[in-house]
Amino acid sequence: MKLVADKKGFTEKILNEQGIQVVKFYADWSGPCQMMAPIYKELSMNYSSSVGFFTVDVEESPMLKKELGVIELPTILFYKNGIVIDFVNGMISKNALIAKIENAINQKS
Repeated sequence: MKLVADKKGFTEKILNEQGIQVVKFYADWSGPCQMMAPIYKELSMNYSSSVGFFTVDVEESPMLKKELGVIELPTILFYKNGIVIDFVNGMISKNALIAKIENAINQKS
């Protein structure tokens, strides 16, 4: 799991990459973000060979948060070949997140 700190890093690591990237926007003070953190970390390890997992701390990257229209935390964006194909706002169960990841992997380009 890699931290993205700014627009340049986001463009390089997410928008210009092929394949699936999952990006979680979070804040340390957010209870739902803290509850999702271990699930996100576990899935990032389980899918490390096929999916890139990234995090964006909205306190450190407020402009990126604003540009992407992130309002609720956590927000998870699913990218395929640099294009958003799915998203989650707020809490989601581990099984529902797995289903979203699998769907992104299996989605036709």
